Amino acid sequence: MRWIFVAIFIVAVSAVAEARSEKTLAYPRDEAWPAAVRFIRLDAHFKVIEKDPDAGYVVFELVDDKKTFRGSLEVIDVVQDDQHQVRFVMTIEDRPSWFEVELLAKLERKLRAELGSPAPPPTPKKKPDEPAKKDEPKKDEPKPPSVTDDPPPVSPNP
Repeated sequence: MRWIFVAIFIVAVSAVAEARSEKTLAYPRDEAWPAAVRFIRLDAHFKVIEKDPDAGYVVFELVDDKKTFRGSLEVIDVVQDDQHQVRFVMTIEDRPSWFEVELLAKLERKLRAELGSPAPPPTPKKKPDEPAKKDEPKKDEPKPPSVTDDPPPVSPNP
C-alpha cells in the first residue's frame, strides 16, 4: 500500500505542466518576426533574454504577482495550400494556456494594425480531371428555359 503512495508522489512531482499555444496567420515571416519581437518587448513589457532571428525564437521573462516566469515565442515559416504563412508557438512555464492564447490574440491585433489584414488564401486551381460543376449543363442534358426564350403570353384585356 505504501508503494502506491510513493508512485503517485513520484508521478506528481515529475509531471511538469507544459502549456503550448499556437496560431497560424498568413503573413510573411520576414515582416512578422520584427513585429513579434516588438510586441514581446514593447507592448507586453517582457524582458527579452535571448533571441535568434535565423532560428526564429525569442526567450523572455515576465513578472506576474512578484514571480518571474520564463517563456518563449517561436516564429515558424509554414506552407499551407501553396501559400507561405507564419506559425507562432508560445510557451510560458507554469502559466495557464489561456494566458498564452490571450497574448497570441494581442499579437495578432498588433500584426493587423502594423501589416494590415493577412493575405487571403489562394484560389484553388481546377484540375483537368475534375468533374464539371453542378451549374454547368452536361452535353446531353437539355438546356433549361431562360426568361428570354419564350415569354408568357400577354392578354389583350386588362
